[in-house]
Amino acid sequence: MTHTSSHTPGTFRASVPSVPHPARGLLISEATFCIVDTETTGSRAGDDRLIEVGAVRMVGGEVVEEFQQLIDPERHVPRRITRLTGISTGMVYGQPTVREVMPRFREFLGDSIMVAHNLPFDLRFLDLALDEAGLPPIQNPAVDTLRLARRLLSALPSKGLSRLTEHFGIEVKGRHRALGDAGATAELLWILLSRMQIEFGVETVEDLLTFQHRRYKDTRREPSHLKKIREEMLPDLPERPGVYSMRDGRGRVIYVGKAKNLKNRVRSYFVGVENHPPKTKKLVRDVREVTWDETGTELAALLDESRRIKSLLPVYNRALRRYRDYPFLRLDVSSTYPTISWVPRIAHDGAEYYGPLARRGQADELVELIGRLFKLRECDENVFNLGRPCLYHEMGRCGAPCLGGVADAYADEVERVRAFLTGRDTDALDALEAAMHEAAANREFESAAWYRDQRERLTTTLGRQKQIASPVHDHNVVLVEPLAPGYAGFENGGAQLFLMRHGRLAARVDIASNLGAGEIEDLRETLDEHFDPLASPPEAHLRADVDEMRILAAWMRRFPAPARQVRWHESMSSDDFLDAVLKAAGSALPDAEEEPVEEEEL
Repeated sequence: MTHTSSHTPGTFRASVPSVPHPARGLLISEATFCIVDTETTGSRAGDDRLIEVGAVRMVGGEVVEEFQQLIDPERHVPRRITRLTGISTGMVYGQPTVREVMPRFREFLGDSIMVAHNLPFDLRFLDLALDEAGLPPIQNPAVDTLRLARRLLSALPSKGLSRLTEHFGIEVKGRHRALGDAGATAELLWILLSRMQIEFGVETVEDLLTFQHRRYKDTRREPSHLKKIREEMLPDLPERPGVYSMRDGRGRVIYVGKAKNLKNRVRSYFVGVENHPPKTKKLVRDVREVTWDETGTELAALLDESRRIKSLLPVYNRALRRYRDYPFLRLDVSSTYPTISWVPRIAHDGAEYYGPLARRGQADELVELIGRLFKLRECDENVFNLGRPCLYHEMGRCGAPCLGGVADAYADEVERVRAFLTGRDTDALDALEAAMHEAAANREFESAAWYRDQRERLTTTLGRQKQIASPVHDHNVVLVEPLAPGYAGFENGGAQLFLMRHGRLAARVDIASNLGAGEIEDLRETLDEHFDPLASPPEAHLRADVDEMRILAAWMRRFPAPARQVRWHESMSSDDFLDAVLKAAGSALPDAEEEPVEEEEL
């Protein structure tokens, strides 16, 4: 039996319903899409019949519901169709007919936006089936991913579903089966929608329906906001370090980043957009303005970036959004027999603090490792005052100072711990290796693995600590960084000085490459003010202070050369310290080979 349709086959008319559809005004992220695929006995609607319908309902890029049904075509399924789809006559015999299936399919489709790859083909078969079931043809807004691909992917020789899924790495769970192809088309749709949003500002369903009917030459035009940024903002960017802010259409800061070279870094967002990861593409789609501030050095940019992100909380910054409690190792020297532990904060309590460490797990491991390698007591004051050995002594982890008479030996052990914590004593590595081999020989493989892992981690930790060979409160140093020529009127460059006192940043000073007598005297006064031998350490370090300490400590490890770090101690005269700083500043030159610090990722 031949079925006729109330519309002309091949006419792409379902995307323009006679009555305005409520979905047309929705944002794409809020709209419901129904992605459909059909399998048939052939390619001629009317002569050939449906044998399967598959569909997925998608909202916000997520599939929320599926529909799949084999259909009895009430005729033989050709062998070539069986070879292609795997659907045989026996599989569809006794299945519901289109008269039974179409009402359920129509209910699943609802008022959603219908999507298919080569939409007219599927529409012809579906409308004929609906007509047979006594239902009106589909009038939903409709999108053809084939049309979208032709406009967006002109360089691809083929726009067929197989070629596109291969190109985008989409996994098809059942190729040439209706539900499998519908699911793959759904993934393809979301990829194409993302690209349209970034490159053409397509935000609403109305924009999408209009876009698919654009002439090919109109789809080659660049989005207006990208053109404006490239032409009006990027040319003014300096080739010097700084911090940049990206703002959306409402003027809100949505991303903050730092750069060693502002021009190169910011420009990289707006060229080769198609090759960016999805989140960066979305950022480029939303940004409407770029502003920046020069900092003179990359270190200053790192510090300013961290502060701004925590202050503004831009939506596209994943890391650095909150101040964290970084753990510190605490050597309590208030007792004749000091103990080691870790704490989340620093206090001015006479103890020695080492760090900051990256995470609490690392702090736990180091305290445990010190307990195994050195014989510091691990009991609390109440247990210690009982005057009898505890479990740790029985385990060989303590020399039982509670019994008295070992003060000198204990002091030597404390000094070994200090040397270990500042990277000056690497005997611990040999001890760990020996312990590992001994545990393995005794077939204590779990302990051997622990010692092996600790040795690997300790190798890294000691390498870092070696550059900061003192407790936190004793970090008194001037970091010297070459100043970018042209920054803030320093045409011939100069140096940027970071004054660290009692472990935290006290001041930042920019000086020219050639200082006059008055400027040298001003620098002396600044150094004398902050490096006053009588100044007491701060009562406490706030989270913001510790965050700066973490950044500065990482920088000191990266640039350990004495020329970049002028250390101060109380015995230095004002003249000697000033001369050392001026000498370092005079030799401060940018290193063309240095690796850039990794930027905070999106």
